[in-house]
Order: sequence, then C-alpha cells, then structure tokens
Amino acid sequence: MSHYNASEFEAAALAGHWRAAAAVLSRVNVKPEVLAGLMTDDAHLEVVLGVLACPDLTADHLAWAAAFDNAQILGRVVSNPKTPASLVREIQQHAGSRDGEVCG
Repeated sequence: MSHYNASEFEAAALAGHWRAAAAVLSRVNVKPEVLAGLMTDDAHLEVVLGVLACPDLTADHLAWAAAFDNAQILGRVVSNPKTPASLVREIQQHAGSRDGEVCG
C-alpha cells in the first residue's frame, strides 16, 4: 500500500491533473498558493466544485467560479450565503440573456 504524499498530489494538481486537484481540495487545509494555482480559466468542473466546497471560501473565489457557464456551478454560487447580492444579480442578468446557452 502506498502512502499519500501531499506535495506530490499538489504538484500533480498544479500540473493540470484534475483528479489530483480534487484530492487536494478535499483536505481541510489547502495552501493558499495551491488554491490560487488551481483557479484557472479552464479549470475542470470537479476542480471548480472543489474550490466552492472549501471552508474558507471568499467572495473572490465565488466571483471566479461565477465566470463559468455551467448551471451546477452557478447554482452553487447563487445559493452560497457568502455570495454578494450584486454577484447574484449579475449572474441572473447574464443567464437571462443567454437563452438556454448555460451548460448543465
């Protein structure tokens, strides 16, 4: 049985392996620099959902996630009590103008 090596998983996650990123994001404490490195414009769905599940979620994390056109992500952003009302309104306006183009 092999043991879990946090630094190896972090390196793999930062190299773009979404499964490693999901494992890293499932930990109680994620290094801020690793979290920042995972928050890319082309992040995998599971990575975005993992960021949204972090206990120390901030408005900046929510704003980053809100940039994705995915109904599951946007639903989690809108339903999060930490989401500023202005961001919820922005998402609603954007979704209303998309005519069903938001992926689910």
